[in-house]
Amino acid sequence: MTEQLSHSTVCMKIKKEHYILGLIIIAGIVLRIFKFGDPVVGTDVAAFSRLGKNFIESGSYSFGENYNMGVFFPPGYPLFIAVTNFFSHDLFFSAKFVSFLASLITVILFYLIGKELHSEEAGLFAAFAYAVHPLSIILGVYGNSDALFFCFFFFSIYIFLLSLKKDRMLYYFLIGISAGIATITRPEGMFLIMLPSLHFFGLLGNRPPKAMKRLISVVAMLSVFIMIIFPYMLFVKNYTGKFALSGKNNIAVLLAELSHDKEYHEIVNAPKNLYDKAAFSFNKDKKQLTGWNRDVHRSLLKDYILTHPLEFIRGYQRKVFQEIQILIKLFLPIMIPLTLLLFDRDLFRRRAVLIFILFPIIYSIIYPFFVIIERQTFFIVLFPLILSSIGYVHSEFALTHSFDFYGIERNRVALFLKKYIKLIIIVIFIISGVIYLKLSSFHKVPDPIEHAKAGYFIKSTVSNEYEKVNIMSRKPIVSFYSDARFTMLPYAPALNVIEFAKLNNVDYIVVDERLLSQWDFYDELLHMDKHFDDVELAYEDVSGMMIKLFEIKKREASFQE
Repeated sequence: MTEQLSHSTVCMKIKKEHYILGLIIIAGIVLRIFKFGDPVVGTDVAAFSRLGKNFIESGSYSFGENYNMGVFFPPGYPLFIAVTNFFSHDLFFSAKFVSFLASLITVILFYLIGKELHSEEAGLFAAFAYAVHPLSIILGVYGNSDALFFCFFFFSIYIFLLSLKKDRMLYYFLIGISAGIATITRPEGMFLIMLPSLHFFGLLGNRPPKAMKRLISVVAMLSVFIMIIFPYMLFVKNYTGKFALSGKNNIAVLLAELSHDKEYHEIVNAPKNLYDKAAFSFNKDKKQLTGWNRDVHRSLLKDYILTHPLEFIRGYQRKVFQEIQILIKLFLPIMIPLTLLLFDRDLFRRRAVLIFILFPIIYSIIYPFFVIIERQTFFIVLFPLILSSIGYVHSEFALTHSFDFYGIERNRVALFLKKYIKLIIIVIFIISGVIYLKLSSFHKVPDPIEHAKAGYFIKSTVSNEYEKVNIMSRKPIVSFYSDARFTMLPYAPALNVIEFAKLNNVDYIVVDERLLSQWDFYDELLHMDKHFDDVELAYEDVSGMMIKLFEIKKREASFQE
């Protein structure tokens, strides 16, 4: 009878916790739906979406007439967008929906990881923290690969935690698959393969009694991992001549050189156009842009670190301080439970905790080598966010022992804090999240609405062959909304721009106030139809920020030809 009551009590407890988890998921869904309609479109989502669509429909992982953006953007996110687009037939919706769904799955993964690390209660707090963190909400409906990367990364960690408890070959296969997908979504995923290797050598728990069996499992995991990432590495090798997880090294080094103490959007949208001049200017033969020249391979070590070591050190220090400033904002919601975590006496007896210390250290060291991006830095915070769930569970215990030590356990304030500390942590989390939205620079760059209008104009006025239209612009936003092809606009005088347009069989050139007004050749480009007979103004919008579409007139072949 006692056993039946005990079993019934456990079932009720599980149902209650699952009910709370359900409410957390519903809250996460509602918060993300409120943000789902935000028209956040930039270079990344346009390239990701078109790459996926082109690959599924034609088998060619390509987008861009003068440079294949597929070399720049790994295929993980684009392929998920393409599959979703089969059902929605809307690339913009598909890109956001993939992030939306991945974000919600990650909420569940945080619950499962917190449960494995400590308890059900820890899992619920971890799920709550990820579900309602403002940057998690934004990235959960954002047209970029972050949410999908988080999902597969933490799925790998969850499977690894299960493998620590029960050694099964299946777990290693799953880690190989999920780590491979994470890596072809964002290159940082490659560090996941460290986990089984560290465990094999006893750094994340006791060394396995059957070392040969574990070695075979690790080899199997690495084989699956390599099988997933190798096709894309070979694709990059065929285009650039070098094996790499991404072909964005030239731009990454360029951004690192220009960044100093600036944030990403301050570099790319800088008033003096240092980035535009460096990346979009012509090479010597005026047939390719400097930043995307496939014949030039810039090395972070050789061309940046070793060339100007003192400048690199100063820049690295500035970016570390910049990273710390962003981390402080992101840490605000979990500062209290993270501090109380130190009162857990058994914390470091759990070897798995080292995972959540090791990864943030690795990434916080690596990111300042390049450029500090706020949404990228958020990834570092996710590990202590999970650890803070243990501090949340131990909060009452920690305060009780602290107040006892100082002899203030009977103080009214102390009694109030001990009784309501968990509620206080949740309230502070929510309030600090709202404050974060005020301090964040994430949405400082306005949405290019005029580009969307221009794209819809082309789609509605050009024949059904609009996918064959080639549009030259600074960013492929008009191309995205018109389902057209894309050629990068060079930073050059109007005559050279027109010659480059003809070389790449361009139909329309986009000249806009938002992206080009600080260019040296802006006024010349703005009136190119008045100076060149083979250019005609096809569209103009001055209702907001001005944008013009210039059509390149095609010369008909002569009778003799």
